[in-house]
Amino acid sequence: MFKIKFRDINFVSNQKKICNRKIILLFYGIGCSSDDFKFLLRNYNHKPQLFIAELPGHNNLKFCKDDLLSYSKKIFLFIKKNNIKEISFFAHSLGGIIPIILVKNFIKNAIKIKWFINYEGNLTKYDTETLTKKTISYSKHEFVNYKFDKLIENCRNSDKKFLNFWSESLKKTSSDIFYNFSIQCVKLSESNELLSFFKIFFKRKIYLFGEKTLIKVPMYSFGSVRFKIKNTGHFSFFENKQEFGRIFDQLLLKKT
Repeated sequence: MFKIKFRDINFVSNQKKICNRKIILLFYGIGCSSDDFKFLLRNYNHKPQLFIAELPGHNNLKFCKDDLLSYSKKIFLFIKKNNIKEISFFAHSLGGIIPIILVKNFIKNAIKIKWFINYEGNLTKYDTETLTKKTISYSKHEFVNYKFDKLIENCRNSDKKFLNFWSESLKKTSSDIFYNFSIQCVKLSESNELLSFFKIFFKRKIYLFGEKTLIKVPMYSFGSVRFKIKNTGHFSFFENKQEFGRIFDQLLLKKT
């Protein structure tokens, strides 16, 4: 695993330097980190170049006031600076918003979007009900100073192993950025705009979901091929790394 920095954004990659104009960009969900996906980097040293973009205030990075739009713009500048010509996206949860912002606001026709693999990315208001909407039901002061630590404690003490693993990444996440991103996530997901853009604009896309996840909108609404990860839910990279890695390989790496 190699670390690459561009301005104040950190990436980890399976190669030491940028050596390919065709890349895979992975965006993880709120409260996660690149550490949760580093097993992919170890397994794919000689395959297409993979970049995992760290979210600000995650994985012990210094808290900054970036919103999702300004963060996405920095990702675009990284793409442009390095003359990257073809991208495949893999995005999880809140991370699913970032490729949409990138393509809608910054990426032009000169850059080819080969695939968008959306693993339960935020597209509708229903995707915010479990976590982000609950987060912003508290005042920022209450959440940052009390409720966030309680969330970590509850996950750490849960009888569900995937929540135990998630608690380790939550401990490395800024409570401020968690709250700020939750506000933005709910606001963007409340309208039909994210789902419409995903459905209409991206031509080569797959909606990936865990078998145990309750999907509250009709499957045809995504306008894409759907692919199920068996015996897992929203955190299959915690629940079954081997199966997640196999699906990642099957759906994306072999296509890139």
